[in-house]
Amino acid sequence: FNEKYFELTEAIKNKMVTVRDYGRGIPLGKVMDCVAKINTGAKYDSEAFKKSVGLNGVGTKAVNALSSYFKIQAVREGKTKVIEFERGEVLKDAKIVSSDDNDGTMVQFTPDDKMFPNFHFINEHVERMLWNYAYLNPGLAINYNGQRIISENGLSDLLQTEINGKTAYPIVHLKGSDIEVALTHYDNKYGEEYYSFVNGAHTTQGGTHLVAFREAVVKTVREFYKKEFDVADIRNSIVAAISVKVQEPVFESQTKTKLGSQDMGPKGPSIKTFVSDFLKKELDNFLHKNSETAELLLQ
Repeated sequence: FNEKYFELTEAIKNKMVTVRDYGRGIPLGKVMDCVAKINTGAKYDSEAFKKSVGLNGVGTKAVNALSSYFKIQAVREGKTKVIEFERGEVLKDAKIVSSDDNDGTMVQFTPDDKMFPNFHFINEHVERMLWNYAYLNPGLAINYNGQRIISENGLSDLLQTEINGKTAYPIVHLKGSDIEVALTHYDNKYGEEYYSFVNGAHTTQGGTHLVAFREAVVKTVREFYKKEFDVADIRNSIVAAISVKVQEPVFESQTKTKLGSQDMGPKGPSIKTFVSDFLKKELDNFLHKNSETAELLLQ
C-alpha cells in the first residue's frame, strides 16, 4: 500500500494532544462547520459513512467546547485552512492560503483544566485504544509518541497479543463482508474471553453481535461433529474476537460499549442470522479443510 495515505501521527506532550492524518482533508469551506456547528456529520447523505460509529458530527464539537485550546488545520489540493479556539470561542480564523503539505487534517487540543481539574492521560489506555484501531484496520500505520503501531493480520494479531497461556490449536481467522472473527481455545484455562467490536468501537460489554457469535459457535461445532455437545463444554476456555460493521448502529448508551441493534441495517438481515450464516459456512469450511485443527478442537 502507499503508506502516505495510511499514516496517522498522534502525540501527547505537555497535556496537549496532536493528531495528524493523511486522508482527503476537510473541505476548506466547511472547516468551521465541522468543529463548531452541530449536526454537520458526513453520515447523513454518504454511503461511505453508513457503517461508522459516530452519526451526527458531535464529537469534534464536544472536544472543542471542552478544551482550553483547540486548533484545526485542513490541507486539501495545495491549499490550507486554520482555525483556533479558546474554550469554544474563535481565537483566530485564518484565510485559505497555499500549502506544500500533504492532504489531510491536523487537530490539536488541550482539555480545559477548569472542567477537568488535575487531569492526566493514561498512556497504557491510549496505546491499547490505538492498537485496537490498528487491529481493525490492517495496513494502517499509527505513529504515537515515537512508537509505530501497525497490524498486518487484524484480529488474529489481537488474539496473539492478548493470549496468556498455551492454546489447544492455532488461531482460526475468518474474514467476510462486514464481519471478521478469530478464535481458539486455551489448553488448560477455564472461562470465556471475548473481544468484540462494532464499526471500529470496542464494545466492552458485548451486545447482540456477541450473543449471536456465542450461539453460532455452539451450533456450528455441534453440526460439524454431529454430536450434541453440552454448551459449556464447547465454549469453556474459548478466547475469541469478533468485529462487525452495522449500518446505523444503535448502542445501549452514549459510551457505545454495548450494541443494541437487532439488524445489520434498515434493509439487512438480523444480526443473529448474519453471524450464524457466516460461521456456519466459513468455520465449517475451515474445519473440513484443516482436519488437524478439527481433531485438536474435538479433543
